[in-house]
Amino acid sequence: MIDIEKTFKQFGFSELPEVLRQKEINFQEAIKWFDELDFNQALDFYGLRKHSQFINLFETYLQKFHLDNNFKIAVYALHTFLFANDKYGWKSNLKREIVDMFPAVVLLSAMQRHITNMKKRGFDKFQIEKHKYRIYECCTISLDTYRINGVEISQLLWGSFFINANIIEFGRLQYELKKYEYQIPNLEMKQKFCIGIHIFRGEKLNKDAVSNSLKIAKKNINLYFQELEKEPKFFIHSWLLAQNLDSYLEENSNIKYFRKLFDIVKYTEESSITKFLFNTTSENIVDYAEDTSLRRKVKQALLQGIKFYDGIGILK
Repeated sequence: MIDIEKTFKQFGFSELPEVLRQKEINFQEAIKWFDELDFNQALDFYGLRKHSQFINLFETYLQKFHLDNNFKIAVYALHTFLFANDKYGWKSNLKREIVDMFPAVVLLSAMQRHITNMKKRGFDKFQIEKHKYRIYECCTISLDTYRINGVEISQLLWGSFFINANIIEFGRLQYELKKYEYQIPNLEMKQKFCIGIHIFRGEKLNKDAVSNSLKIAKKNINLYFQELEKEPKFFIHSWLLAQNLDSYLEENSNIKYFRKLFDIVKYTEESSITKFLFNTTSENIVDYAEDTSLRRKVKQALLQGIKFYDGIGILK
């Protein structure tokens, strides 16, 4: 019998979900499945060949483990666990002590499943190209933005939303189909599913772009996600709704406008402002960038010990 926990520990995992720990794996099936994967096809499909640093790291890593049956079993187990029809949203108790190319191998192993899921959702060419780029981004953002020689486990979890085709883009915002997981006082949920709003990087949070995106989403979201009730709740969990952020924003700022679209119902014990505002995983606040007014103000606040805990909001 395969010891899943021991197998994953070999590849740097320090914590696994109970369901994954108890998962029964057929040894022969796992090996046969892995040996039939076409990673070259996946690299072409997601456009990753144009990223030379990624390709060098990925091919070196795959060459190192391509004959290791424990490696094949771990990839198979995580693939069948993450990319499943009943996966909506994610609470991560999947932890890893190292960063390498293992998450990229798991993501690329799911190319055929990704294609099938997008077809089932009826995604058009525009949405398919967006999805392909987002998997490319999951595989390369650690290299390009955080200067880490690998792919973080968080990027594998984020990429699983795309592989499962539970996320779609309308203009400036992304919309994720997820099950209710919020424990919010005085808020009773009668529907099974909600929509989680995400803001991708690289573009300003322009007021008109946000407004147009929300209008399109409300009109069209049910066409793609048949699991939804007629009028689903729209949620966001973000540093943009952080508890202490308002006093550091200009009155006419895009972020202040965005915050006003939501009833903030809860603050979490998490803070993602460092990663998303300063684009760093470092805890050395002194080194944080100061190239915008907001960054300067928030940096000074962090140096003074002020915390910016993420907020959860419901779209008004």
